[in-house]
Amino acid sequence: MERGERTGLAIAVAGHIVLFGLLSVGFLSTPNPEKLKVTPIDISLVKDVALDAASPTPNQQAAQSVAPEEGAPEDAAPPEPVEAEPEPQPAPPPPAPQPKPQPKPQPRPEPKPEPAPKPRPVPKPEPKPKPVERPQPKPQPKSKPAPAKPAPAKPVREAKPAPTRPTRSEAKPAAAPKPTTPARGSGKSETAKTTRPRGSHLGADFLKGLSADPSPSKSQAAPAARIGAQQLANIASAILRQVQPCANRQVTPGPGAERIRVAINLHLNKDGSLAAAPRVVGHSGVDGENERYVDRVDDLAIATFKGCSPLRGLPAELYDVPGGWSNFTLRYKLPG
Repeated sequence: MERGERTGLAIAVAGHIVLFGLLSVGFLSTPNPEKLKVTPIDISLVKDVALDAASPTPNQQAAQSVAPEEGAPEDAAPPEPVEAEPEPQPAPPPPAPQPKPQPKPQPRPEPKPEPAPKPRPVPKPEPKPKPVERPQPKPQPKSKPAPAKPAPAKPVREAKPAPTRPTRSEAKPAAAPKPTTPARGSGKSETAKTTRPRGSHLGADFLKGLSADPSPSKSQAAPAARIGAQQLANIASAILRQVQPCANRQVTPGPGAERIRVAINLHLNKDGSLAAAPRVVGHSGVDGENERYVDRVDDLAIATFKGCSPLRGLPAELYDVPGGWSNFTLRYKLPG
């Protein structure tokens, strides 16, 4: 670097250092500003106000603010009259609640007077009917009754003649008898006045031809034949098959009791129910070993048939026949 350049650089650096020092000192030594005294003033507000503001210098005191003078009273606009608000009228007091009208007691309905019974109208006397001419029936020739076939002997009820009702002419006395003309062809006026009694239309000879001895009726069925042995066996098997469940619930009282056979008689209704209690009518198979169990076996047999009653499926056509199952005896023994 040349000598002249070095000298210029040194001068520039020195100048910058001096300038920096001056600026630093000026910032550090700033004088404190004087405190301003503020005097309070009264201010009145007006509509038109002109303010002249000026910035005071730091060394001078601030000038006091002066309020402008008020204008003449005639120049000022008169204030608008303020309408006074009308006082709110007090609300009218609520009307007092009216008392509810009490319901008037309803008058009780008076019982309607019962209408007086109307007098029965007096029946007017009916005029007597004029006698009607009735021709007398001609006597018919009696025909010979045909021989009647033998009919079943049934008690014949005799027809009772119906009681004659009194005519109105007899019940009510007539006011005055009127002369009547004699009937033509008959010559008797009294027969026309009287009424004929109402009786049976059967003649007096309706029993002719019937004999007094009762005869056998053809409609009666012949009695059924006596029940056969095979049918009896089938009925006994059907009964024993139905009582077997009740017999299986019985307990054998002792050894040899199952050998005792009990002949038991049953009186049955047509629906299979017992008409009477079962009855023991005989025994078989009793020996010295099981003789002491006879009474117990009888009780068990009766309880078996009572427990399984009524019996079902028995033929209804064999109930009323001689030897049928309405009164039936069969042999029974305990299972074992």
